[in-house]
Amino acid sequence: MRLVTPFDPIEPGEFDYFAFDFTADVGAATIVATSWSCALSGFGTASDPAPSQRIVSAAPQTEIALRSPVDGTLSTKSGFFSVALVGGMPDSASGGTYILEASAMLSDGRTLKLNASVLCKAAGP
Repeated sequence: MRLVTPFDPIEPGEFDYFAFDFTADVGAATIVATSWSCALSGFGTASDPAPSQRIVSAAPQTEIALRSPVDGTLSTKSGFFSVALVGGMPDSASGGTYILEASAMLSDGRTLKLNASVLCKAAGP
C-alpha cells in the first residue's frame, strides 16, 4: 500500500494499491463513493496510449494496513481513505511521471479531491 505522497515509484507491468487519506477533511460525513483518474505528465519522452486504463479499481475504505519501513510489521490505520489498484504501465512510460487524482463523494454532498505524482521507473537489474 502506498500512502505517502509523492508516491514511491512504480515499474512498468507492476500493480500496487495506492491510497489517499481524506480523514482530516471528512468531518462528521462518510465517503459514499470514490473515483480515480490517471494522466501522464507532458514532460519528457515517456508515452502511454491509455493512461486512464492504469486505474484497475477504486473503493472507499475506513481501515488500511501499512507496512513499517523500519521492521516490516503491519499496522492498521483507521480513517477515511480512497484506495485504488493502479498499474500495468507500458515500457514506453519508463521515466515518465503520472498524476493520480482521487475524488471522494461524501454523505453530506461535498466532493473532495487529492492528487499526487508517481514516477514510472525502469525495472532494475
